[in-house]
Amino acid sequence: GAAPLSAGEAHEAMLAWRAVTGQGMPETSYSPLLLVLNTLLFTLFGASDALARLWPALLGCLLALTPWLFRRPVGRVGALAAGFYLAFSPTALAASRRVDGAVVVALGGMAFLGGVVRFLDSDRRAWLTLSAGGLALAVTGSPSAYGLFLTMGLSWLLLAWVWPDGGVGRLWERVRPHLGHVLLVAGLAGLVLSTGLGWNLPGLGVAGGLLPAWIARFGRDAGGAASPLTVLAVYEPLGLLFGLVGLVQALQRGDRPGVLLGLWAGLGALLAALMPGRMVLDALWALLPLAALTGSAIESLVRGLRERGAWLSEGLYAPVVVVLWIHLVLMLGRYAVSGSAADLALVLLTTALQVLLAMIFALAMRVDGALRALGVGTGIALLAVTLSAGWGAVYLRPSDPRELLSGTPTDLGVRDLVRTLRERSWRETGMPQALAFTYEAPADSLLAWYLRDFSAARRVDSLDVGTEDTLVTARRDLPGSSAGTEGAEEMAFVGQDFVLRRRWSPVEVGCAWEWPPQCGATVKWLLFREAPSVPEVDQWAVLWLHQPAVGE
Repeated sequence: GAAPLSAGEAHEAMLAWRAVTGQGMPETSYSPLLLVLNTLLFTLFGASDALARLWPALLGCLLALTPWLFRRPVGRVGALAAGFYLAFSPTALAASRRVDGAVVVALGGMAFLGGVVRFLDSDRRAWLTLSAGGLALAVTGSPSAYGLFLTMGLSWLLLAWVWPDGGVGRLWERVRPHLGHVLLVAGLAGLVLSTGLGWNLPGLGVAGGLLPAWIARFGRDAGGAASPLTVLAVYEPLGLLFGLVGLVQALQRGDRPGVLLGLWAGLGALLAALMPGRMVLDALWALLPLAALTGSAIESLVRGLRERGAWLSEGLYAPVVVVLWIHLVLMLGRYAVSGSAADLALVLLTTALQVLLAMIFALAMRVDGALRALGVGTGIALLAVTLSAGWGAVYLRPSDPRELLSGTPTDLGVRDLVRTLRERSWRETGMPQALAFTYEAPADSLLAWYLRDFSAARRVDSLDVGTEDTLVTARRDLPGSSAGTEGAEEMAFVGQDFVLRRRWSPVEVGCAWEWPPQCGATVKWLLFREAPSVPEVDQWAVLWLHQPAVGE
């Protein structure tokens, strides 16, 4: 609950709140599973920003446990490392604090694939039951489920075409006797999850409409979400680097599961990048297989460090790598503040020194030993960078539009509006939420969510100024006024602006590719999420108060 709900989150939360308070059931454009879960939660405990995000947070905790299902292909240490990575991944953390079903899809996809993997190991049909449940969970949670399963299936077919060893045929022969069971369980689970045990029967039709909703994303722009490769490079450098290392190792060993994960990550990133209506959290399509590949790479790294004498010989080089990376980051920070070419030269010199030392240690010890030490030192540095990125995106700046994972967040000004209305309600009625006022907003909008507790408030779709003393609009003029606030003064109203949303353009932090390169703004944004200008306001809420004329 650190940040206000975005417009999309408020839409999902308000639908559940209206269902709880008897104001009608939704018809289209929502997540059936989130509606059921949030309605249950709001019925028991009331509604708030934190409670609206509680189910995604709990499901995100379960997501961090799913690598346990992949212990055999990635190893026990690798599964532990993958689970640990999903627990602090900035993208996974952001998904676990977003009321839009992204983390539901991620959990369902991992459960589906993990169930299939465990079934192939044990031939126990219970694991296929888990897969069917994961499939139902994903397809009732969000339209993004179809992108996740499409890339997963295409990667399997592409691997079978490039590497024809009969694996797909053997899988089909083993699954075919249980296919009826899988379809039955998936259908029943989908029915239960989408309708809430029959409480919301139209939810079944809405769940079926999630596929057309996902297809529609190819025909419209959802607001210019960052490409998944940009998100992974900025927020997931550890997973991106070690995932690529894990893929290279899988290709060297001829490991089909590892190659499958690599294809899945590549196709997921490619599909999300080509989709005009992509969402920023569609980067999860690539992050999930990268997390498993990261675990596999760390498994190989730990196995190599267990060799006799490795800790003594390589333990001297790894701290040197860490110190050099720390020095490089400090020099980048200094360059971001000063813009001096000398600081940039120190950054390049540190990078060259890192390469030179790697070559020296590779000659002094075995090449694989030097690479392991370099991997340990670089992993520690990237772990710190990833933790810092996640902490900043989720806790320090959750409503800052300069954080790519925030999408189009709501500004803290909406809470200032609510606080101001409560203070006025105390003064006029002696109660915090009894103020009578009219506000102009759609039924499932952001303003409707934040003003829902004012019992005497009246919501209208179109505002006509009448006898009300207090009005709230999402525009900076009143009906009948000709010039914004000046027109309002003629009508004896005075208005106070509250920021609802800000926008930021990444163009202003681009590099000037000349010599020496002018990249201070880029580095400053990467390290501190600061830009040369403050994000512009593109959506307001205005509180209008009647100003009595002299003698009234």
